[in-house]
Amino acid sequence: MTATDAGGRPSLAGPGAHLAPALLAWAADESPARSRLCLLTGPPNSGKTRLLAWLLAGSTGKPRPTVHAVGFAAGHIPQTLAWQLGRHLGYGPLAPTGLLARLAEDPRPVLLLITDLHRAGRGPAHLPAATPRAVISELVTPLLSLPNVRAAVEVDDPDLLPHDGALVLDLGHRHHSRPAHPNHPIPLPRAEPPDEVTGFAAGPATAPARSASRPPAGPGTDWLHAGDEDREHALDHALRAGQAAQLLTDPGYLVHGSVAAITATLADDTVAVPKRLRATWRQAAPALAAPGLSDPERAAVLHSAALGHDPKLAAFLRPLAEQHHWTTGWRRPTGRAVAATILRSGADQPPTLVTADPLGRLTRRDAATGTTCTTIVSPPVLRPAGLCAVGNDCLLAVDSGGSLHPIPVEPTGAISGGAEHLAHHHNAAALDAPRTRPTAVAADRDKAVVADAEGDIHFWSIADHRTGPRTHRLHTGAITSVACLFLSRTGTTLVVTGALDGAVRLWDSTSGRPMPQPVEQRNALPTALAMADTDAGPVLAVAWSDRLLHLWILLEGRMTPVPLLYDVEALTLTGSQLTVAGRGGITAIHLDLDSLWN
Repeated sequence: MTATDAGGRPSLAGPGAHLAPALLAWAADESPARSRLCLLTGPPNSGKTRLLAWLLAGSTGKPRPTVHAVGFAAGHIPQTLAWQLGRHLGYGPLAPTGLLARLAEDPRPVLLLITDLHRAGRGPAHLPAATPRAVISELVTPLLSLPNVRAAVEVDDPDLLPHDGALVLDLGHRHHSRPAHPNHPIPLPRAEPPDEVTGFAAGPATAPARSASRPPAGPGTDWLHAGDEDREHALDHALRAGQAAQLLTDPGYLVHGSVAAITATLADDTVAVPKRLRATWRQAAPALAAPGLSDPERAAVLHSAALGHDPKLAAFLRPLAEQHHWTTGWRRPTGRAVAATILRSGADQPPTLVTADPLGRLTRRDAATGTTCTTIVSPPVLRPAGLCAVGNDCLLAVDSGGSLHPIPVEPTGAISGGAEHLAHHHNAAALDAPRTRPTAVAADRDKAVVADAEGDIHFWSIADHRTGPRTHRLHTGAITSVACLFLSRTGTTLVVTGALDGAVRLWDSTSGRPMPQPVEQRNALPTALAMADTDAGPVLAVAWSDRLLHLWILLEGRMTPVPLLYDVEALTLTGSQLTVAGRGGITAIHLDLDSLWN
C-alpha cells in the first residue's frame, strides 16, 4: 500500500493507507454541508483503528483538524464511555445526559473519535447495556443529533449504526457479526488481537479463551498479584457462573477490578449486594475510571467514598489507602458547602474550620474531626460565594451578587475596621461600575485580597487600610478564586488567582508583578484555591471544574494530581491537612508531604 504523509502526520502504510486522504479531508471540512458522521468499517485487522490513530497523531497543536475527544467503546456502557469523553473535553466525568447538556451549550465545533463501537456493552445479559445498542441509542445517536458535533466511528458492520448521509470508508470485505447469545453478556472471545498503535489502544480487550487447567479468577483471588487480564474480566466470568454477588463483596476486587464491569453489574438491582455498596460505588466510580491510577490510589479513592456510606468497607481499605501519598481523614456528607476558611483563634489553640451552606448559615467545626462546634450569626441576606478570615475575630464574605460582608465571629464582637473599610470601598465602587464587582476574597495575617469580575486583584493592608489597595490586572476575564499567603521569612505575600480564562496566575507583593507565564493553563475552570507554607515550602492546591485537584510545590514547579469525588467550591490548607468543600459535603485529606512529589 502507498504511504501517506499529510499535515506533519507520521507516514501510514499498509491496510487503510489509501483511505487516509479521504478521512483527513472529511475531518478538515467544517462546512455546514459536510457529513457529520464518518464510519470506518471492515473486518478485523483491516487497519480501522490504525487509521483513526493516524488522524489523532497529527491533530495536536494544529488549527485543523483538531480531535477533541476519543472514546474507547470496547467493554463500556453509556455511562462509562461518557466519562471518557467528558474528561477529554475538559468537563470531567459526566453521565450521558450531563455530557449532552454540556455539549449543547458548548459553542465550539467538536470532533470525536470512537473506536470499536461493535464491541461496546458490559454487564448482565438481560440489561440493554450488555450490547452495543445501548451505547448507540443513549449516547452516540444523541451526540450526532447536536449540530456542533461530528464523529469518526469504527464499527465492523455499518448497519449497526444509522448512517444516512454518512461518509463510509470500507477497509475491506465487511464482517457481519452474529448476535451475542443471551448467556454471553460481553463479546465472545476472539482469536485476533485488537488493532493497536503506540499511544492508541483500542480499549479493554475481549477475554481470551482459557484452558481447562486454568479456571477464571473469582472470589478469594489474590487481586494484588493478579494479572491485568484477570482483573479486567473476572466479573464477566462471574456473571456467567452466577457468582457476581460474591465477587462484589470482595473488597480486594473492588479496588483492583474493572470499573466498567462493576458499574454495569451494579446497575442490575437483582444482583444482591448491600445498598451502601451501591451508594459508595456511585460516588467513587467516576474518579476510579480516571486513567493511570495506582492500586493504592484506587484504594484511597474508594476509601474516601466509603467513609460517607460504608464504615466497615472504609476500615478494611484504610491500610492500603494509607500506603498512598494522600488519605482521607474524615468526611461529612452534610449537604452542599459553598465556602470555607480557617479561623486561627490563638497560638495555643487548634485552628477552627468555618463553612457556609447555600443559605448563608455559618458553622464552626473542629478541623481535626469535622464535628460541629457552634454557629456564627450571619446577615439574613447573605448567600455566600466566598469566605475568608480577617484576623482572629472577623470574617469577610462575598455573596453571589458581588457584595462584601464583614461578619464578627462572636455575636458581641466588633468588626475589624480594616475589613469594614475594605467592604465599603468595593461595594460603593461596584455601584458605579458593575464590572468591578468582587468575585472572590482571601486573607492571611493582616493582608487581604479582593478579586473582581474584570480580572483585577486589589491588595489591602488591613492594619493600614486608609492607604487604599494596590490594584493589578492579572486576567482578561472574571476571577473565580483567589488565595493569599504571607511568608514570614521574607515578608512577601503571595497571591494566586484562577479565572474564567482557565489560567492560574501567581503574583507577589515584593515585585508587584505577576509571573510572566501562568502556573497552569487548562481547558477547564479553576473553582477553588488554597495555599499554605509547609515544611516542603509553599504549597498550592487548585480544584478544577473537571473534578481534578492539582497540588503544586511552588518553588520547584512540581505538581501531583488528585481525583475528586464531587464538584469542589472551596478549599483550605493547613499544614498537611487539605479540606475540600462542595456538593458532596466536606472532606479532610491528609497529605504525606515527604512523598507527594516523589
